[in-house]
Amino acid sequence: MSCDIPHNSIMTMIRKAIIKRMNELELNPNQLSEMLKGKIPRRTIYDFLSGKTDARTEVASALMKALGLELRPIKKKSKKKAM
Repeated sequence: MSCDIPHNSIMTMIRKAIIKRMNELELNPNQLSEMLKGKIPRRTIYDFLSGKTDARTEVASALMKALGLELRPIKKKSKKKAM
């Protein structure tokens, strides 16, 4: 399966979803890094959340899993024919 969205746009969308979920859960970056202690270095989490770097797939996946997020394909709306 291919994707027409540039990699940096995907990472930006993932970053925004992670930050939105952190806000919903009232988590700060320090609390998130504690949840992932031993799995992802704290600096990697801070750099990703601040937009300094893009995360590897493993890092983005671990952050999303910790926050209960998942990627799903977008269902395209069917076009209704005009009568």
